[in-house]
Amino acid sequence: MGQSHFRRISFDAEDTLNDLYRKLHTELGISADYGQASSLPFYPESTELVEVGPNLVGRMQSLTPIAAQAWRGMVRGGASEGIQLMIVSGYRSFDYQADLIRRKIAAGQVIDEILTVNAAPGFSQHHTGAAIDIASPGSRPLTEEFEISAAFSWLKENAATFGFSMTYPRDNAFGFIYEPWHWAHDSENRAETA
Repeated sequence: MGQSHFRRISFDAEDTLNDLYRKLHTELGISADYGQASSLPFYPESTELVEVGPNLVGRMQSLTPIAAQAWRGMVRGGASEGIQLMIVSGYRSFDYQADLIRRKIAAGQVIDEILTVNAAPGFSQHHTGAAIDIASPGSRPLTEEFEISAAFSWLKENAATFGFSMTYPRDNAFGFIYEPWHWAHDSENRAETA
């Protein structure tokens, strides 16, 4: 088999980021050594995506074919037990990630605070097309409140069956806030070792 588009690239600020993304990081006020202290991996953008349906606000979301198949299976599995899983965010391009950060800067947030919630362009697992932010009825999306939902309890017990795991638990090594809503399909990790 050829190399997978999920493969993580070892981070080296001088060699991995091309001039365009170095300029983008500079524009956003992100330090040149971003990711090195926490060994945050650089994630290339996925080259193969399929649509998996609209998110909560009607924006079509995409995942890799493998992650999409697993996501659909997980949604069916949850539904069979009365659990509704909804996608908030799937694949994000580098440019979309940069726009998220720009909007937060424009709203008055400081970059160091933003980078505990949103990874810099090039460092978001969402670039792989294998990461999903999940919500369920009755809890506000993208908040810790999700951890007290029946959906989160179900995910903790069942997500691994579908190849998903929670990436950013409390006190994670990457320095991100606790994200009980963020789950990634392990096709990205399997491909890294392939």
